[in-house]
Amino acid sequence: MGLFDSLKKKEAAPKKKVPASVKKEVAPRRDIDVVPLEEDVIAVELVKPQIRYVKKIVVTSYSDLERISEELQEGNVVLVDLTPLESRPDLIEKVAEQIKGMVNALGGQAAKICKHEIKLLLVPADIKIAK
Repeated sequence: MGLFDSLKKKEAAPKKKVPASVKKEVAPRRDIDVVPLEEDVIAVELVKPQIRYVKKIVVTSYSDLERISEELQEGNVVLVDLTPLESRPDLIEKVAEQIKGMVNALGGQAAKICKHEIKLLLVPADIKIAK
C-alpha cells in the first residue's frame, strides 16, 4: 500500500437491487379527513366581514322613525329624506328632534347633506362622520 493509495477515492460499492417481492407500492391515503382546529374556526368567524347597507328612507309620518331606528341598530347607514314634510315646518322640527334624540341614544352621528333639500345622513356608533 502506497502513500497515494489512501488518498485515492474509494470506489463505491455496487448497489444491490431490491427484489420485486420486497418492494410494495404505497398508495396515498385519501380516507383521512382534515378536521379544522377550533382556533381556525374562530379565526374565520372573526375575520368574516359584516355586511352593511346604505338605505334611503323617505319620512312621511312618525311610523318611518321606527324603520330608521331598526336600520341604525342593525349597523346600516341611513339616508333620511324629509322633503315631503317641507310644507309642514312644525312637523319637520318635531321629526328632526326625534331623529336627533334617537341617533344620540344609539351612539351614532347625524349630518345634513343637502343645502336646498332636507336630507340627513345617519350612521351607527362604529362609523364616524368627518365634519
